[in-house]
Amino acid sequence: MVKGIEDILDELYEIEGMEACILYRIDGMPIAIRVLGYKEHLLETIFWLGKHVKHVLGEMNRDGLRETIFYFRNNRILITPSSKSTVLVAIATVEANQQLVSLETLRAAKTIYNYSIK
Repeated sequence: MVKGIEDILDELYEIEGMEACILYRIDGMPIAIRVLGYKEHLLETIFWLGKHVKHVLGEMNRDGLRETIFYFRNNRILITPSSKSTVLVAIATVEANQQLVSLETLRAAKTIYNYSIK
């Protein structure tokens, strides 16, 4: 299972403008991260997301949302549940193709979900 998820994150990370891909447990603990090199603003964002994933998921469930997108520190952040216990987060530049990032993130989340039910 882990190898498959690693491949999924690698493919998602290859999208032009993608700065980071993170698979979190619903309690905010990162399971897998894709980021190139050390970028302080991304590290701060990743830690911030870890602290707030549970709250964001609660709000998404309350409002019946399948995904949520917001802007934080000049990045576009897409959050989508990927299984009963994980959340996939894609952090892209604002210049990245938003439709492509959104579609591929949803596809990756669905694939991760399919791995989790096997």
